[in-house]
Amino acid sequence: MIRFLLTLSFIVMAFSASSKPPIADADSLVHIGQQYYHENRFIDALDVLADAMNRADTEGNDQAYMKALLMIGNTYTIFSDYDQALHYYELCEERALAIKDEAMVNKARNNMLICYVEMGKVKEAEECYKSIGTIYGEDTHFNRFYSYHNQALLAKARKDYKLALFMHRQALQYAQDHDMPAYLIAAQMGQIGTVNELLNDNRGALDWYLKCKEYAEDGKHFGPLTTACEKLSALYGKLDNEQLEVYYHRRYVSLIDSFFRENEFNSKRSLIAKYEGQHSKRMISSLTTRNHTLTSVIVIIALLLLALSGLLVYIYWQNRRLRNFQRLLIAKHEEHSRQLTMQNELYVTLHQQQVQETAEIQVTPAPTDTIGEAVTVTEDNVTEYNAADEETMNTDVDLLTKEQADALLMDIAHVMENANVICDPNFSLSQLARMVSSNTKYVSWVINKNYNKNFKSYLTEYRIREASRLLNNTAVSGNLTIAAIAEQVGYKSPTTFNQAFKRIYGMTPSAYMKVAQQKD
Repeated sequence: MIRFLLTLSFIVMAFSASSKPPIADADSLVHIGQQYYHENRFIDALDVLADAMNRADTEGNDQAYMKALLMIGNTYTIFSDYDQALHYYELCEERALAIKDEAMVNKARNNMLICYVEMGKVKEAEECYKSIGTIYGEDTHFNRFYSYHNQALLAKARKDYKLALFMHRQALQYAQDHDMPAYLIAAQMGQIGTVNELLNDNRGALDWYLKCKEYAEDGKHFGPLTTACEKLSALYGKLDNEQLEVYYHRRYVSLIDSFFRENEFNSKRSLIAKYEGQHSKRMISSLTTRNHTLTSVIVIIALLLLALSGLLVYIYWQNRRLRNFQRLLIAKHEEHSRQLTMQNELYVTLHQQQVQETAEIQVTPAPTDTIGEAVTVTEDNVTEYNAADEETMNTDVDLLTKEQADALLMDIAHVMENANVICDPNFSLSQLARMVSSNTKYVSWVINKNYNKNFKSYLTEYRIREASRLLNNTAVSGNLTIAAIAEQVGYKSPTTFNQAFKRIYGMTPSAYMKVAQQKD
């Protein structure tokens, strides 16, 4: 039993779902609205076209949206409500311009010209006429017809009725010769009658109104037919033919009641206004969302700019601190260089005093106790020492007495103060040992013992000190480049020079030169 009830409920649900009419899309609704319009079901056309306009706007279907607007404008034109018709033509023109649909722009402007002429807006009609281009693409028949028609309308707006009559006749003749739609032929007949009436040719106007009525009756074009009956009633009133005046007035009222149904038309107008309100709400909602998004983006950008400004300020102050630290570092190295120079000068002075004192007392030192013998270079001493000994030498073992070490240091300092000697790219530990009349083992030991560094580092400091002097004093170095200075202090590779300089001073030679030469 339960299975039966469930199956039955599913069948009912499926039937109800299948019985729902499918929702027509905007293109289908526009097609239905056009059919109603051509069948003279204008109220039904307005109902469907209003829905089509709303649906097309929701779907983003620009073509359907513009077609619906044109048909709604045409319906208002039939009702002689030119203000409303112009409003919908302008909406169509606006959308066509936005998507650059030139043909639709010209169609909208062609219909706008009719409204301007009927409303007596001559200036607007002239500007609109000038802006109209090709309407129907390569369809030369329609383009030629509307060329005559629009010239006639513009002449009518300018009150040049003879030219207007001529151009309307041209348009009528062209439409008849090329089998154009009957409603266009009927409309031209009615227009010719109107222009004849403006020329005070009531008999000519009457003939053309009657032709328009007959032609519209045969083709069942109730727009031109209604206008013709209205015009005939008014014209027979002027001609004092009361019987025909009443007859055509009754026909006019009957047509209005049958096809235009003014009360329903007003209700549909409210419906269209409702759809326009919905469109406006969607636009406002879209713009509000877009404004909120833009506001958020602007706030984020402002915060990022604020953060960037803070970061720039922080970087600025850090650079200032770094620059001050670099100045202090340079001052420290300069002070160290001065102390080293003073120390070397002191060593040289002491060495000279020792030599003088030794000469005065004329004492000959013992072979094993004298400095000269202790540091005399021999082949055995040189061959016993190699580069590895320099790195691994134990400075805790005293190879020389204090007096011998001090004397050797004085000789080394005297040599190292000579920039021409130490900046020779080929200058080496062996060359230094020969210049101080000692051997590499004793020279390396005394440097390690007193400065806690090997000969390579010791020589590098002297060369870099000389380089800093040149970088800091343009009067001495002139306009030498950093590469030239590197070569001048004994470096064959600028890269090696930069690395050595940065290891000692904590900055590159170019940064050093910039900081050193700045005036605080």
